[in-house]
Order: sequence, then structure tokens, then C-alpha cells
Amino acid sequence: MIDELLRRIAGFHRSRPVVPELPMVGTVLDALDNARCPAAVEPDPLPVIRHLDAVEPSGNAAIDAVLEEFLRLAPALPWLHTAGYLDVLSRDYLDNFGYVQLLGPNSIVEHPGVRVGIGVWGPHLHYPAHHHEAEELYHVLAGEPLFSGRDGNRRATRPGDAVHHAPWQVHVQDFGATPTVLLYCWTGAVEPDAALVSNP
Repeated sequence: MIDELLRRIAGFHRSRPVVPELPMVGTVLDALDNARCPAAVEPDPLPVIRHLDAVEPSGNAAIDAVLEEFLRLAPALPWLHTAGYLDVLSRDYLDNFGYVQLLGPNSIVEHPGVRVGIGVWGPHLHYPAHHHEAEELYHVLAGEPLFSGRDGNRRATRPGDAVHHAPWQVHVQDFGATPTVLLYCWTGAVEPDAALVSNP
């Protein structure tokens, strides 16, 4: 069911000016190229999918190929919240956030060493300081999120921009007036989820 979406994600990574963009992308591409997708997927939508109606094309062919297929499939996919966030973040946050884990542990396609997925955040959300053991690469597909770290420096991004986080690097995200769609890839220790950091 998600074969075409994974193919388009691989094509997006290969469309970047430098391939691999970072060494970790070679590992991600190997996993995508060798993924064996199930014939059927059990849908489990979350309230956040209502924001997808407001997602606009970026004008970049490789990004829009991913967005088009993701938006087509979104209502039929299993959406997730990070388990450790359920009793910590507000109901407003949880109703306006969710992600689909396409590849990785306990994902649509099982993989022990790579996570690939797409997350969606509604307007004006603040994602507090968090970290994870895995190395991470985000690509902005829609929206204009701000990323910041321990130093407090804020980096504005737009569709096509990439943001890299080393293992255990603390990061914070703030989302703008339009819905944000982020493609994420993790490598390394991908089993543990992200965790909030109380004193970054």
C-alpha cells in the first residue's frame, strides 16, 4: 500500500544537491530500497489529519511528489502519538499533532536500524525541548517551522530546508500560521522514542 510513497521519499532524497546529503542518508536509502511493504494497512487516524486540507504544494517537484501521495493515503494510515507524551503534553497539542511511522521498529514496515516517517503539526504549536539517542534528519515539506537548541538560536525554515540533529542533541520547534509537514529519518539507536527534557 505504501510502496509508492516510499519510492517517492527515496526519489526526494536522491534529488537533493548532494547525495547522500549526510552519511546517514545512505543507510536510509538502503532501507527504503529494500523495504517490503504489507499488502494492507489498518487505518487509525488522529484529529490532526483535519489540517491536511490546508497543505499547499511547495512548487518543488520532488517535495510535491511526496506530499501528493502522502495526502492521498493519509486517512487510511495508522497515526501515532509518542507514548511518553500522552500524560505530559496538553490535549490541545495532542489534537493538533501526529505522525505516521512508515519504516522502523513497530512500524508499517519493520526495520531495526532506521526510522522513516512523516509528522504533521497544526498552526502555532510549541514542541518543547526534547532529545533522542538516534541521529535525525528532518526535511520541511510544508510550513515554516522554527528550530532551536540549547543555545537559544532560532533557525527559520521553509519547504526544502533540512535540519540535522546529532544523537542526544536537545531541540525545540515552534510552528507557524500554516500546518507543518516534516519528513523525518532516524538512524542508529532508533528503538527508543524521543523524550522531553525538563531542564535543557
